[in-house]
Amino acid sequence: MRSVNSMPRIRHLAFGLPRFASMFVYTSLVTLTLPVWILQEVGDQVKGVHLGMITAAAALLSVGMLVFFGWYRDRESRIIQGPKYPLYALGIMLPGLILLHTELAYVPGVVIFLVLIVARSFCEASHLAVLADQPQLGGTERYTAGIAFWHFLGTGLGAAAFGLVAAKAWFGPAGSAANPAFLSFFVVLLTMVAYHQLVVRKSIVDPEPRRLRPERVPVRLPRNLLLLIAARVLFLSGLLIISTFLVFIVRDLLGAENVRRTTALLYGGAIFGSVLAALPAGRLTERCNERYVLFLAGGIQALTAVLFFTLGRFHLVITLLCMLAYGAGFSLVISAGLSLTVKFIPHPRMSGRIMAVITASTFLAQFVASASGAMVLDPLNRLSPNLGYFALLVLLELYMLAGGVFLYFIKEHRK
Repeated sequence: MRSVNSMPRIRHLAFGLPRFASMFVYTSLVTLTLPVWILQEVGDQVKGVHLGMITAAAALLSVGMLVFFGWYRDRESRIIQGPKYPLYALGIMLPGLILLHTELAYVPGVVIFLVLIVARSFCEASHLAVLADQPQLGGTERYTAGIAFWHFLGTGLGAAAFGLVAAKAWFGPAGSAANPAFLSFFVVLLTMVAYHQLVVRKSIVDPEPRRLRPERVPVRLPRNLLLLIAARVLFLSGLLIISTFLVFIVRDLLGAENVRRTTALLYGGAIFGSVLAALPAGRLTERCNERYVLFLAGGIQALTAVLFFTLGRFHLVITLLCMLAYGAGFSLVISAGLSLTVKFIPHPRMSGRIMAVITASTFLAQFVASASGAMVLDPLNRLSPNLGYFALLVLLELYMLAGGVFLYFIKEHRK
């Protein structure tokens, strides 16, 4: 009888549902609500340092957790419980989302945000490992494109929850019903139910499940995979600089009067581009070499960033077009990068640890973007108005260039 992970009837869109909930929470609360909350709590002078250090600490915690998770998944109950792991990860978010409706001091609030970030990393690593374990599904490019689709749809709706919900207070009873955390709780809960019904219940379960004897397969990272991880970290470091500090960019560099609404509008433009590009990215990746798609995405991002930082403040239409292109390029990076990663895994018994490493690379990139951005933003802004934001642009371009160098040395993958 086939194992619980045997899922021949699962459609690629249903499979990607957990990414929707994790990105809705991450965007509405971590990416957008957290910077505004920090600004209210600590003031304007040290906002960049606090935001950078919190997100950097969360990235390091995520990396440590993912190393342990990957080892456990490969050695223990991977075959029996695999499809359920994303449910466990989403469930970890629920208590924190409930606590955000109470009166919170600064330190407890930071702890909850750290838990939400780590839970997101757990969800993504377990989700990708399930896909990597299933070569019989076929059409890896379609599944990774489906994951990218839900990734950006969740991001877009999370931004809408931040920008359109009129909260009287970020946390506490006064703003409980209008808090993005209120919507996030129900989004996570409903996603868990839908994923369980469409994916977990359709998995074929052995009526007498047995724990398989662990097979010791040491992780061996091929040269191509190492180069891809390095390129991924650098590309994402550049991309995440914009999303991490976007609220501050909108407030200071663009000079928007309504920061929340303008930020949500820009995120909406990025997500519109991402969703439009997500599913076609799977077909493009099938027809073209993944490296070509990644080079294309990197070039789009490098050019878009220059236009955004130099011309975006003069007209909202230019800014929206830049964010549209930014979202499309981001979608290509996620879809083509995941597809190539799955193909580079040398042994199924390494999938948990390798996909944990890949997910950890996202949070390593977040650490690099947050820490480097925090070090230049506030100090240079004190020297000259908005100088720190142009330093962010320089960092972004350097990361894109370095990522392209690593990508160049990856050998062609033969299907």
